[in-house]
Amino acid sequence: MNLAKKQILILFFILSFTISCLNLKAVAETIDKVVAIVNGEVITLTELDEAVSFILKDTEGTINFDGAEKDPAEIKRKVLDRLIDNKLIEQETKKMGIVVSEKEIDNALENIQKENSISRKELVEKLESKGLSLEKYKEQIRRGMEKMMLVNREIKSRVVVNEDELKKYYTENMDFFKIVTEVRIQHILLPIPPNADEAKIKDVYEKARELLVKLSNKEDFGKLAKMYSQDTSLDSGGDMGWFKRGEVTPFLEKVVFSLKVGEVSDIIRSGLGLHIVKLMDRKEKGVRPFEEVRDEIKDTIYVKKVEKEFKEWSEGLRKKSFIKVKL
Repeated sequence: MNLAKKQILILFFILSFTISCLNLKAVAETIDKVVAIVNGEVITLTELDEAVSFILKDTEGTINFDGAEKDPAEIKRKVLDRLIDNKLIEQETKKMGIVVSEKEIDNALENIQKENSISRKELVEKLESKGLSLEKYKEQIRRGMEKMMLVNREIKSRVVVNEDELKKYYTENMDFFKIVTEVRIQHILLPIPPNADEAKIKDVYEKARELLVKLSNKEDFGKLAKMYSQDTSLDSGGDMGWFKRGEVTPFLEKVVFSLKVGEVSDIIRSGLGLHIVKLMDRKEKGVRPFEEVRDEIKDTIYVKKVEKEFKEWSEGLRKKSFIKVKL
């Protein structure tokens, strides 16, 4: 699967995972309040409440309530709106005879595990922590794939990305394509002995926090490193020299390469103790050539256009459908 198709699958999978996975059928024996009717099919209060509950527990924030998060009534309205959209899409996939096989679902599940480097057991535990079973999750994979197939039929032919758009995006986003090859850092290490008790660990953290205060008050990093660091670089004021990606200890690399020149990190803990680093300088060795990033740019623009076209298509679908909200 190329990147564009993968991104589209993720796009619709997120949509269905955050809402449709809770689109549970009401038990026949239970009398449930109907909150919406969509072309003769109902959405119940139980379904809506389940969806709202799930979203409020979703710490990844996949739904944007535009400041409505403190208004329960507004949250319900927005979630119901998504449920209606999903109901319409489900109806369309049925009309078109779109079917995803169990084999395709299993393959997609294996790919999700592989891309996230997690085992089946870890995945199940993650799902259960959100109150979701593996079977419901697989159902959402199916719905996400159905939606991707629907997009390919209804929208793909409308989306065209031309060369001028690619070059314009490249020019306007040049900073994104800069190649950062080397960084120069200063480092302070406050070791924590392997057998340290809580009191000792607390003392080391307190010292690290004191150093951060001094650094925020513009005290010289090099002088503080010579006074307090217990790293081999202390004699040079903590100056560790220049590093390329892959040459810095992994737990420091992510932090170091995200800093701006002159910026000091927060406290970083490792098996050795507590670290504080400062980015002294950064060498930018040019920009990735257009031809190298052309396909990446095309994928990005393509997905944005698909999102726009899908939104317009969904709005058109709503206009020709019978929808009655009873909330």
